[in-house]
Amino acid sequence: MTVAWRARRGPGWVLLVVVSVVMAAPVAVILWSITDPSAEVWRELWRTRLPGMIVDTVALVALVVTGTVIVGTGLAWLVTAHEFRGRRLLSWLLMTPIAIPGYVLGFVWLDTLQGPLGARAVRSIWLCAAVLVASLYPYVYVFAWSAFREHSPRTVDVARTLGRSSLTAWWRVVVPMARPSIAAGAALVAMEVLTDVGTVRLFNVSTVADGVLRVWFGTGDRDAAAELAVLLVAAAVTLIAVERALRGRAQYTQAGPRSTMLGNPVTGLRAAAVNVVGWGVLCLAVVVPGVRLVSWALQAQRLGQTQTIAGDLGFHVVSSLKVAGSATIACLVIGMTMVFVARERGRWGAALARIASLGYAVPGPVVAIGVIVTLAALDRRGWWPGDVLLVGSFAGLVYAMVVRFLAIAHQGIGASVGKVSPSAVASARTLGAGRLRVAMRVELPLARAGVIAAATLVAIDSLKELPVTLLLRPFGVEPLPVWVWQATSESLWVQASVPSLMIVAIGMPLVGLLLWSVERGAQVVS
Repeated sequence: MTVAWRARRGPGWVLLVVVSVVMAAPVAVILWSITDPSAEVWRELWRTRLPGMIVDTVALVALVVTGTVIVGTGLAWLVTAHEFRGRRLLSWLLMTPIAIPGYVLGFVWLDTLQGPLGARAVRSIWLCAAVLVASLYPYVYVFAWSAFREHSPRTVDVARTLGRSSLTAWWRVVVPMARPSIAAGAALVAMEVLTDVGTVRLFNVSTVADGVLRVWFGTGDRDAAAELAVLLVAAAVTLIAVERALRGRAQYTQAGPRSTMLGNPVTGLRAAAVNVVGWGVLCLAVVVPGVRLVSWALQAQRLGQTQTIAGDLGFHVVSSLKVAGSATIACLVIGMTMVFVARERGRWGAALARIASLGYAVPGPVVAIGVIVTLAALDRRGWWPGDVLLVGSFAGLVYAMVVRFLAIAHQGIGASVGKVSPSAVASARTLGAGRLRVAMRVELPLARAGVIAAATLVAIDSLKELPVTLLLRPFGVEPLPVWVWQATSESLWVQASVPSLMIVAIGMPLVGLLLWSVERGAQVVS
C-alpha cells in the first residue's frame, strides 16, 4: 500500500466521496434516463416542437453571447482605457444589472415597447436577446474589467512605440491577453441563457428549457421531461468544451510586478461619447426599468395589490431570504470543506471536487428534475421516520440550490485561498497549529474577500433562481421569483412589479458587496 493511498484514506477522504456522490446524483439520474429512452415520446416531440426548440435555443445563445461579449468587453475597455469624470462611479454601476433578473427586464420592456411597436413585433427572439444582453452583460464585464485592471501598461506602451494607435494597441495586445477571462464570462452567459425560462416565455421564444417545463406541467410525464433535459446537459457539455477551446493552451504572464492599467484622459467630444455610451447602457438596463417598477409598485399600493393569496409582501420576502440564506450558508460550509479536504488528496481530490460541482455546468430545470427524481426514489424507500417526504420539503429545495450553486462557492474560495502566501501557512504550522486551526485562523481571514465574493454571488443567484424554486418550492414557502412568474403569466405587470422591486432592492447591496470584494483582489468564479 503506497504512502499516497494511505494519505487518501481516513474521514476526510470519505467525506469528500460522500459529498461528491450526493451533489452529482441529480445530474447522474438525468443522464441515466437516456439509457432507456421512450421512442414514442421522442417521435412525438420531433414531429411537433423539438426541431423549433433546438433552432431557437441555438439562435438565442448565439445572439446573447455575441451581444454580451461586445457590450461587456466594450464597456470594460471604456472604463479602463479612458480617464473621465465619473469613471469610477460608472465602472461600479455597470455591474448593477446583475441584480435584475432577465424576466423582470423582460416584462418591463415588453410593456414599454408594445405600444409603439405592436405586440407581434415585440414578442420576438431579437428583443428577447436584447433584454438578456442587458441583463447578462455584467458576467462578461466583470471578467474583462478585472483582467484589464491587472494588465501591465508596459505592453501597451511598447505597442505605442511601434507606431500603433491606442485603440489598435488594446485590440491587438490587451484583448487577446484577456481572452481566457472573456471566454469564461461568455460561458457563464451561455449557461444562463440555457437555463432561462421566464424571459423566453414572455417573448414566445420556444427553447429546450421552456420545453422541459411545458412537458412537466402540461403532461406530468416525469420521464419525458427528464429525457428532454438530457439535451440541455449535452448543450452544456458542448459549451464547456467550446469555452476551453477558446481559452486555448496559451498562458499569459507579466514580466515584473503587476500594476493597474491607467486610463488615458479624454476630453471634449471623446469624453462626451464615452459618457453617452456608458451611461446610456446603464439607463437602458437599470434606470428606465427601475423607474417603471417604482411607478407600478406605487400604483399597486394604491390598488391594494401588494399581496397574494399565499400571504403579504413580508411573507414572500422572508421566504426568499430563508431560501437564499440557507443555500448560501450551506454552499459556503460545503465549499470550504471541499477546498481544504480536496487539496490534501492531490489529483483524486481535485477530480472529486469537480464532480461535486457538476450542477453549475447544467441548467436549472435539469437540476430541478434530477433532484425530484432522486428524492422521490429515496422517499419510496421509506427510510425517514414519521412519514417524512423529501420531495416538496424545504430541505429538498435547499439541496437543489446547493447542487446548482456549490461550484461558485468552491471555486471562489479555492481561488482566494490559493493566493495566500505559503510562508504564512508554514509559519503557523511551525508554531504547532494544526491544519484546521491554520485554515480557520490564517487562510480564511486572509482570503475573506474571496469568501465574501463567493457568498454574494451565491446569494444573488439563489435570490433570482426561477426554475428550481418553481418546481421544488414546498407548501408554505413562496419566494419572490414565483410571485413574479405567476403575475407575468397573466400579464399582471402592476402586481409583478412589487416582488420584482424587492428582488432588485435586496440584490443591489449584494452587488455593492461583490464589487467591494473584487476591488480587494477576490476572484470571480471561472
